[in-house]
Amino acid sequence: MRAILFDVNGTLLDSREHIFWQYEQLTREFDGAPATRHEISSAMHGTADDVLHTLVKNPHVSFKTLQKRHDDLQQEALKRMKLFNGVDELLPILRRIGFRMAAVSSGDHRIAEALDQTDIRHYFDIVVTDAHVLNPKPHPEGMLYALKHLGIEPAEAIVVGDTQADIIAGKQAGVAKTIGVLHGFGSPDMLRSAKADHLIEDIPSLLDVIE
Repeated sequence: MRAILFDVNGTLLDSREHIFWQYEQLTREFDGAPATRHEISSAMHGTADDVLHTLVKNPHVSFKTLQKRHDDLQQEALKRMKLFNGVDELLPILRRIGFRMAAVSSGDHRIAEALDQTDIRHYFDIVVTDAHVLNPKPHPEGMLYALKHLGIEPAEAIVVGDTQADIIAGKQAGVAKTIGVLHGFGSPDMLRSAKADHLIEDIPSLLDVIE
């Protein structure tokens, strides 16, 4: 194996509480009651706009107004973002043993900002966001874009993510191995249904399954 493609939110960044807070606040403000955490977790695929369309039901609010409020909440949440335990220790180890790495997200430019803020962006050869592709995960476009940039064939790559969309995108891209991490948004049953090759409890456990 020569490359590892990481999802970001819920995989490297411990963003669960911040993302739940954002969408609970939005649905409280615009729908009169917060969405449940199960509803939010189930909606976490595609772009941020896709998630907004799914969760906010009020037909009387303009989408531009909704986007503006979401943007404000995201900026506030970004200041509080942190890494999952062990991420900052594992990434330099992966570099030392020869892996190329990419971060592949359906999010916008704030994903790169969050990686900068948590001081891990320099470990990645490329950070793929919605600015680079037309189709968000589970479409494989982002994974294939990263691999083309790295100059590495899918058969020599691993995908690591916390949702079905990550695993499906990896499978459709033709990577050698897909690994679901259980500390994010996806449940074990969801990740198994996407046919993840391995499930791990946390990022440090990745070293046990990348051979």
